[in-house]
Amino acid sequence: MAEEKITVDVLTLDSVQCAACGYMMESMAAMPQEVQEIIEYKEWSIKNKTGIGKFMELKGKVLPSICIEGDVVFPSIIPQYEELIDEMIARAKSPELVEKLKTARDKGFEFDKIAENLEKAGAGKNTRNDS
Repeated sequence: MAEEKITVDVLTLDSVQCAACGYMMESMAAMPQEVQEIIEYKEWSIKNKTGIGKFMELKGKVLPSICIEGDVVFPSIIPQYEELIDEMIARAKSPELVEKLKTARDKGFEFDKIAENLEKAGAGKNTRNDS
């Protein structure tokens, strides 16, 4: 049985061309490895049909937004590391996930590898690429 993970959806215009959207994606990619192992995150750009569908499904109102377990938690607000972890803890599916997140809470973002973080986050890979 696979370990349960926390689902994080990042609603964006385009994380390559929109600075705030890029910061939102990097805030996910800059999470320490202990957190990366227990979350699944994805960018949903409204530049394509699947992104528009996800925006509507999650009842997004502004861009960019971070949704955790289906809840819009950070609408157009780039969260501090502790705030992001606290919201994940509040929505964790098991006591084990809560403990792992609490352990990682004081570690902080790993912003020293911006290009690597954005590549890991898949920045721009889910945006429209046709004309």
